[in-house]
Formats: sequence, C-alpha cells, structure tokens
Amino acid sequence: MKVTTAKAKEVNKVILDIEVPQDRVKSKFNEIYEKINHELKVPGFRPGKAPRQVLEQHHAKLAREEVLKILIAESYEEGVKKEEIDVIDVPAISEVKLESDILSYRAEVEIKPEIKIKQYKGLKLKKTEVRVEPSEVEEYIKQLKKTRDEEIADEKLARGLGYRSREELVDCLTKQMYLKKENEERARLERAIIDQLLRGSSFEAPRSLVHKRIHELEHQAEQQMANYGLNEENIKKRLEEFKSKFKTEAEEQVKVFLILETIAKSEKFKQDDQMVNHIIEFLFAEADWT
Repeated sequence: MKVTTAKAKEVNKVILDIEVPQDRVKSKFNEIYEKINHELKVPGFRPGKAPRQVLEQHHAKLAREEVLKILIAESYEEGVKKEEIDVIDVPAISEVKLESDILSYRAEVEIKPEIKIKQYKGLKLKKTEVRVEPSEVEEYIKQLKKTRDEEIADEKLARGLGYRSREELVDCLTKQMYLKKENEERARLERAIIDQLLRGSSFEAPRSLVHKRIHELEHQAEQQMANYGLNEENIKKRLEEFKSKFKTEAEEQVKVFLILETIAKSEKFKQDDQMVNHIIEFLFAEADWT
C-alpha cells in the first residue's frame, strides 16, 4: 500500500493520497462475492452455487460499493497509523478511483496542532491568605435579618435557622464563608496558571473541536434557560446574543485542554478523565510561589 502525505491549505489539516494494490483489491472482491453468493438469492441457483460471472451480472454495483467502503476504511486507518498522524476528525474522502483492480483516493483530515510551550514548570504564583473576619460574619447576619424583614435577636434568628445558639450559627457561617473564599482563591490561582500557559504558546485551535465545544456550551445554556422557565423564542434570542461569547470561550477551552494534554504526554501522565486535575496539581507543585 502506498501512502503520501502533504499539508493542506487550511491550518491543522493534512492530505493523504492512498493507493491500495491490485492483489488486495482482488482478494476483497473475492471475499465480498463469496459473501453475496451465500447471503443473497440468485435466480436459478441455490445459495452458494452461483458462478462468479452470474454474480457480477446481478450484484456488481453492490460488490463494488462494499469493497470501496471496507478498503477505504481499512487503508485509511493503516495510513494514519503508518504516518503517525494524530487525527481529530473524520476525513473528507475524494478522488476515488478503482481502475484495473487498483484503488486510489485522497483523504483530507484535521489533525492536532503542533504545540510548543515556552514554560510550564516554575510558573509565577502568589498565594493570598484566606481569612474570614468577624465583621464579615456580623454583616452577613445583619443581611439575614433584613431578608426576613424583621429585627429579631440573634439567638432567636439562630434557632429559627435550625441552630442551637448564636455561637453555633457564627461558627457555621465562618466555615461556609471560609470554604467559599478558599474555592475562589483556588479558581484565581488556576486562572493564573492558564493565563501563563496561553501566553507561552501560540497555535490555532482546531475548528472541529471548537465547533463541538460551542455546540456543547449552547446546549448547556439552552437547558439552563429552559429550567428557568424561558420560552423558546427568548431562548433563541439569548443564544444568538451569546454567540460571540461562546466562540471565545470554546476557543480558549480547546486550547487549554490541548496544552494540558501536551504536558501530560511530556510528563507521562495517564490520559483519563482525571488528567486535567492531575496536571493542574502538578503545575501547582512545580510553580514558583511567592
């Protein structure tokens, strides 16, 4: 089998010109006609007993279609593996020719971009101490009273919310507010990591992955708006308004995933559902903290 590759005009795409040799094509035709002979009825013959010439007269088109479908799928996979191409979408097949039992065709497919990261170890991070001041808790309790539209004693408020005392309410609120701030700090640090990784790499996000992610973001937003009770007309209007936002978010998210995947491969991390979390933790551990 012959395989030649070349860069396509579009970014992140390659062209494979593939030729399947005569002996393999003939073998596949023999296999398909044998299958047809046993599975399809041929007038005047028992199953499996029709001569090849008769089969060709009745089922030549079907046999050709089956041979092309099977050999193109098989040879494409073999060609991609042989050339070590990291494809991310189904190929566009064209220029299919089957002459003198030699099959040739062209496959154009989108591939993962080559990603070079300037630096991912020693990223600059500054941790902010997470604290909850007593005044913040007092302010929160004050707001709780306002939402109830009444001025009540703290002890009564605490019991009304299911706590045994004001002290227990304050303790619980302090923990909740601390956890919230801790999560916000974690998100800020992750954002700092991502921003540095994006600045340290330059490549175009593959279109197919971006389009797929846009569709997912639109679907999520549509479900949320439907749950909030928006009607179909308003949902469509809001989705149109968010179109540019979704595109920007999708492009960034695809880039970030590909960067983290590149780091994972470089550091020999397992490629699974937890890969992103593991890489983020690795980058935190390798960061230059101040």
